[in-house]
Amino acid sequence: MTLPFKAVAVDMDGTFLDDRKQFDHEQFDQLLTEFEKRGVHFIVASGRPYVRLKQDFKGFADRMDFVTLNGSRLIIKGKDAASYPMDRQDVLELLDDVPAKYGKMATMVFEKDIAYLHSEIDKDERDFLAYFAGSSDLVDNWNDMPDGAIYQITFGMDSKHAADVEEAFNKDHENKISAFASATFAIDVNVKGVSKGSGLERLLAKMDMTGDDLIAFGDGGNDIPMLDFAKYSYAMANGMDKVKKHAKFIAPANTENGVFRVLQKYLDEEK
Repeated sequence: MTLPFKAVAVDMDGTFLDDRKQFDHEQFDQLLTEFEKRGVHFIVASGRPYVRLKQDFKGFADRMDFVTLNGSRLIIKGKDAASYPMDRQDVLELLDDVPAKYGKMATMVFEKDIAYLHSEIDKDERDFLAYFAGSSDLVDNWNDMPDGAIYQITFGMDSKHAADVEEAFNKDHENKISAFASATFAIDVNVKGVSKGSGLERLLAKMDMTGDDLIAFGDGGNDIPMLDFAKYSYAMANGMDKVKKHAKFIAPANTENGVFRVLQKYLDEEK
């Protein structure tokens, strides 16, 4: 039998990466080579920025495609394919409104190749967040950020408030943002209509493919649109319960190499 999909999309944290935020490079090289032989695209769909993902996939990035910052930037074989920035004034208002309602919190604001963190953040927390940014800098005042396109805000707060953050802002701003629970204590905010699902739909359209050609893996709230879009959708065994309701199948946990095991099974069954 031939593979039933032409593209693979994987989330990173809690899905493709183990709990040490690592993956087996030798095994991945073998898997990627097998997909390349069959014309299957390997896509990373992540809340992480491209500058971080290039570091994560050093030596592989130009052989892959990326839906970064939850669909805000699309990359095909190392080249920008599309981008969907937020309105700068909306960003500044959110940076005032959300902490005013929920209290002071660690926050990152993502431009194209850098993320900004407020200088008030504790150094240990700052160092932790800087890892996800890939490239970062500090600002004393959000209004002092350089005037570049802004693609995402990540608030370090209880993700159960994601829907409330979205609803409250859109009620007064004509439906302008989307907010996702990207982790238990992280909420990602992007321009309205942007998600991993919409990003994959737009990326695949450029390759003459649809969700019927896609197998996708995820574990968090920001993966739900992607799993809804993919014909072959897998939630990780370690994933959120609400995410599992949107998947057709369950993959072994990220600590058990779940993505690799499922994909290798498809390759073995093809032979």
